[in-house]
Amino acid sequence: MAKNEQTQTDVGYKRSLSNSHVQLIALGGTIGTGLFLGVGDSIHLSGPSVILTYIIVGFFMFILMRALGELILSDLTKHTYIDFIEKYLGKNIGFVTGYLYWLSWVTLAMAEVSALGIYFKYWFPHLASWIPGLITVIVLLTINLISAKVFGNLEFSFAIIKIVTVIAFVILIIWLGLTGSKTQFGAISLSNLTNHGFFAHGPRGFFQGFQMVIFAFIGVEMIGITASEVQNPQTTMRKAINEMPLRIILFYVAAIIAILATIPWQKVATSSSPFVQALGATGINGTSSIINFVVISAAISSINSFLYSAGRLLFSITWHGKGKWNETFGKLSMRQVPRNALIFSALLIACEPLITLVIGDSAFNFISSTSTSMFLVIWILMVLTHLAYRKRTSPDQLPDFQLKGYPYSDYLLLGFFSFIVLLLLYLPNYRIPMTTAIVVFIVLYGFTRVYQQKKTTD
Repeated sequence: MAKNEQTQTDVGYKRSLSNSHVQLIALGGTIGTGLFLGVGDSIHLSGPSVILTYIIVGFFMFILMRALGELILSDLTKHTYIDFIEKYLGKNIGFVTGYLYWLSWVTLAMAEVSALGIYFKYWFPHLASWIPGLITVIVLLTINLISAKVFGNLEFSFAIIKIVTVIAFVILIIWLGLTGSKTQFGAISLSNLTNHGFFAHGPRGFFQGFQMVIFAFIGVEMIGITASEVQNPQTTMRKAINEMPLRIILFYVAAIIAILATIPWQKVATSSSPFVQALGATGINGTSSIINFVVISAAISSINSFLYSAGRLLFSITWHGKGKWNETFGKLSMRQVPRNALIFSALLIACEPLITLVIGDSAFNFISSTSTSMFLVIWILMVLTHLAYRKRTSPDQLPDFQLKGYPYSDYLLLGFFSFIVLLLLYLPNYRIPMTTAIVVFIVLYGFTRVYQQKKTTD
């Protein structure tokens, strides 16, 4: 490959993200508001059985990432998953999925903005919740407009903060437990996981916890979106995906066990981060403020990542398109970043306070469940894309990096995601967001078909 091809892709992106950037982005992508705040809601619904929920969802997400990794590495000239959906499921499906995927990242960023307002109330109870989010979006937009490398460096720093904090938190709780330290709730003990039943609220409670746990895993597939801007993607992508199981065990399961060993699950509140609550319960001065700073940095990191993804996706689905809309968002700036797509995505994300104004304190849960619902639809389409790709590709053209157990692994994924969709349609709290996601997809698809038919007759 020529030198200019190694440093710049066919769409004009620069390959400015190094192996260390992507490794830390992949690690950091698994540690966000879903863990730092959303886990409180999951514990409230499921009790200690939420640990099993994280393991189950983590297992299926690893299978999904193996499938998506195979797609990305099969053709590095394609810069998002949408390109593959369009190729193997049809242009109309690809077009609709592209916009739904873009809206999903925007919605996901809105959830993080909502969480940011909650975190800042720990220090500033009377601060308007929209102020931290708006300032954050403006600053991160400015950073993203500079270059992907600046974005990568920022994520690198945020990821290190999150990773070190979670590891330090787990080690501290283990040490306090071994030395017989007590909290305001009593001794730190694993017996908290079983004292009132592992499946505290029975099967219904166990299944209710799945929505927030799945929300916590959203974003891990972002490492595939970075493929167009990664140096040596063949090596980097493989390593990032294969290390996912270790990250799941270390950063999710170990952290949740540490929380539940410190605070009985019934005492975990949903109005603030369980990490802050756990350290506050130990009585160690200053630790709860330190962890609150970290969860704020985690939310900022997530908004940064999701803005990055939303901008790239809007650029991708409008690139080479005709008309004013496509010409506006389907081009790169002189710095080789999708400036207009980033600005428009940021403006939508900054509208989050309007949702909070309408529905109040439940905004985070509503936005997160809406985002989860949209991603479930998209993940199902991604699995169908992988199935179509394997059926149309001869064995000698497959990359070395392959999904094990094809096609049964794909069928297993489809079964799991379809079950979760039906579950969310059944549970009253999630029925409206899940129905909305399905209706939006159907309406977009119908509009696209009508538009294409009109264009053909004209």
